[in-house]
Amino acid sequence: MSAGLLTIGLNRPLHVREERLSTRSDACRLMYVSDIHLRRSRSDHLCQQVIESARSSEIDALLLGGDLVDEATELGKLCDLVGALRQVAPVFAVGGNHDRTVGLERVCDAVVGGGGRWIHAGSARLSHDHREIAFSGPAATSVPEADFRVLCAHNPRVWKTARGRGYDLVLAGHLHGCQVVAFEYRDRLFPGAIFYPYCYLSHQAGSTRLVVSRGVSDLVPIRWRCPREVVLCHV
Repeated sequence: MSAGLLTIGLNRPLHVREERLSTRSDACRLMYVSDIHLRRSRSDHLCQQVIESARSSEIDALLLGGDLVDEATELGKLCDLVGALRQVAPVFAVGGNHDRTVGLERVCDAVVGGGGRWIHAGSARLSHDHREIAFSGPAATSVPEADFRVLCAHNPRVWKTARGRGYDLVLAGHLHGCQVVAFEYRDRLFPGAIFYPYCYLSHQAGSTRLVVSRGVSDLVPIRWRCPREVVLCHV
């Protein structure tokens, strides 16, 4: 159900928000998908929305940014989702706080079982038109050498330390935009930013860009001026 700026439920298609870090014609198209929160009775619907967004966006890689499952019963659905996405583009994934509740090892096994790459404590590389793109997880101990370096995280508070480590792009989710947005000020969403200092959509510090997704799903699916989304980054 939708009434103007108010959205109730999960039926509307996911918004694909585009963030352009490069204007080059051969830019790499990275899709960041966070906070899917797979749960019984809605997993099939959410998975289909994510798959449709990925298929329609001509992506080169897909990054899963944590809070993928809320219940252990949905690990099989996650495995199937990764398998379907893997038919579109390489898939890289990290965990979030809800995944820790289910068990990071179990979530990792589901991702790997679907053909994805688990990078929570490591890194991976993707070759794209003579450029090398590196992806690191939030627990990675070093920043790899590459033409473009991405930190795929879940909680945006990682920005406090990550912005000085040499990454070109830091991706996060977790906050869902706080689901209710009254206004934006200095890149931040309010009233959420009163309680969470990293309640940004996008923010620049030197050569590093922070992009925070408002996420795919919520425990209580009610939002105001805060669309459910995936983020397509041109890098």
